[in-house]
Amino acid sequence: MNYSLHYISRTWSLAVPALALLLVLAVACGSAAAPETPTASPQPTAAPGTGATPTTGTTPTASPQETTTPGEVQVHPGRVNIMVGDFASERFDIVFSRGLAGDLNYGRILHAFLVSDNEKREEVPGIASAWSLSPDGLAWTFTIREGVKWHDGTELVPEDVVWTFQHLFGPQATEYAVAPTALRVSRQLDTIDLNGRDVILRTTTPATELGNTLSEAGTGWYHVMPARPQLYNEAEAVAYDNNPIGAGPMKLVDHVRASSMSFERFDDYYYQPQNGFPIDKRVSFQDLTLHLVPEESTRVAALRSGEADIVPISLNTKNQVEAGGGRVIFGKEGAFVWVPFVWCWSDESLPCNKKEFRQALHYAINKEVIRDQLYGGPEVFEVKGWSAVTPSTIGYTPQLDPFPYDPDKARQLLADAGYPGGEGVGKVIVNTWQSTSVPFQTEAAQLAAEFWRRDLGLDVEVRVGDSTAIRGNWAAGQLNGQIVWRDNETRRDAASTLLTGYADPESGTRRSEDPELRRRSLEVAQIVDEEQRAQALTEFYPVLREEAYEIGIGYVNIPWGVGQRVAAWEPYPLAPNPSALHTIRLK
Repeated sequence: MNYSLHYISRTWSLAVPALALLLVLAVACGSAAAPETPTASPQPTAAPGTGATPTTGTTPTASPQETTTPGEVQVHPGRVNIMVGDFASERFDIVFSRGLAGDLNYGRILHAFLVSDNEKREEVPGIASAWSLSPDGLAWTFTIREGVKWHDGTELVPEDVVWTFQHLFGPQATEYAVAPTALRVSRQLDTIDLNGRDVILRTTTPATELGNTLSEAGTGWYHVMPARPQLYNEAEAVAYDNNPIGAGPMKLVDHVRASSMSFERFDDYYYQPQNGFPIDKRVSFQDLTLHLVPEESTRVAALRSGEADIVPISLNTKNQVEAGGGRVIFGKEGAFVWVPFVWCWSDESLPCNKKEFRQALHYAINKEVIRDQLYGGPEVFEVKGWSAVTPSTIGYTPQLDPFPYDPDKARQLLADAGYPGGEGVGKVIVNTWQSTSVPFQTEAAQLAAEFWRRDLGLDVEVRVGDSTAIRGNWAAGQLNGQIVWRDNETRRDAASTLLTGYADPESGTRRSEDPELRRRSLEVAQIVDEEQRAQALTEFYPVLREEAYEIGIGYVNIPWGVGQRVAAWEPYPLAPNPSALHTIRLK
């Protein structure tokens, strides 16, 4: 039986148009002085709790409730056409996804979650009417509500949740799973038990982040699936991909691989006032088609002609959208630029094994030039935050904002690392791909490479490849000592990044082998009390920033082009995908 997914890796050298880069670099060369530090945005208040109704023997906290007054939704008979640039794996089971943003485009339409979210991306009751974590952090209890329907009309029962947990997190998952979180949790799983309508998942070490992972407010799409005869059987997995059954707001009716996915409204979607919910999250239109269109110019032309209703754009095409009668809506904090050093711990002779080298590369990037010259200013790009921690994330502090541009300091750090003028470093390789959630991702990577060449004397090669292949090569140890420049999902709770990045000795994407960082990461991530954990994160994130295993660049407010047929749409923040589809109103 073949448990593996195989991908063909394609990489090639990036050739950014010379004139465009020269224009950007001309601005950058105007002054080598570090820019003024941007005004710090106010620190957000502590994030709301993740608990719900109390369960015996546990210590839940109150969950926020939505206050919108329910109203009767008039269903438009038409179709919404959304064009996106990526379908990623095109699998409908999260266990076979490497966590790329393209999967979210369809995964959150088809599937439903144990814990839902509101317009602030706070966790609220979903398929689970209550959920809680035991005081020792070892047992999550989810109370499964009655009346939730699958798309085929059958009822979702607690046994489906048990099967889903076993499929995702059971010890056998290591034989077929590629999802990083599934692999990590499978290594710490103890038992999965059913007590009436309560499903209890126990781990051998505290897993405080798991409630967020299983929620719609989380970064992935760890959904619930109907139980299948076996935990894994390749033929059953293929059959499920060909006819996926979910419990989300829309059901799949047609899938043309690498082209389109068509959905129709699911009238029995559980999240509606009739079932006691404060708002109706059913969509107010009959049909939706996702079209895979990687080229922005094609998407914008389709928007102007009326063939598309919502498309991701960049500010370069904003005027075209508006001239055609459309408008631009921003998805706040939709994605962040993630620039990790890869497996630098694997060989002490690697330049990036030295903190001074890593810091030098940080200080040698003029992030404000990237913001202003590539993205057109802070409306789209904000030079704030570090790694997955943005201003809306638990534990954010202005101390986490990116290192300022200081080429003199960068050169001194490079010399302190033993590489004066870049001598002895060898080729610095940056891996990236064409992103559909972060515009100009490849251009930004090339611009950073130009700063490193000019200010540090480094030999830098930017390789543009396939996102799935790069992720796979990283986890397989084939990019050791290199850099990945990529997009990633923002999040309210980034504690899971401590586990995969610094605490899990078996994680294929860990950034460090430092035993003290591992100890502290585990210690902070496993704090059960949420206020205490938030404070600990606020104190510990700056420590990791200083270690410089990940270059802080900033985050993107995703610009969406919206056509004339759409009267209203209010996308959620912290979402790289077309979100809050229930807020779309057609004319």
